[in-house]
Amino acid sequence: MCDETVNRCECINKTFEQLKAFPDFETAQAKTSCGLECEGCVPYLKLMFATGETAFEIDDARLSGFQ
Repeated sequence: MCDETVNRCECINKTFEQLKAFPDFETAQAKTSCGLECEGCVPYLKLMFATGETAFEIDDARLSGFQ
């Protein structure tokens, strides 16, 4: 388990809590461009919309299902 957590899209400087206001990943991406620049947050964003959680361990085992 890692001490680092992921809780934001760094490219657009928005937290997952802010992005959670959108109904789904596709809408959030269309409206904000989240996940389009480096794409590193995409699995975390998809997991966030699936679970409602807004912070994740960097090595969260559930990420493999959201690539």
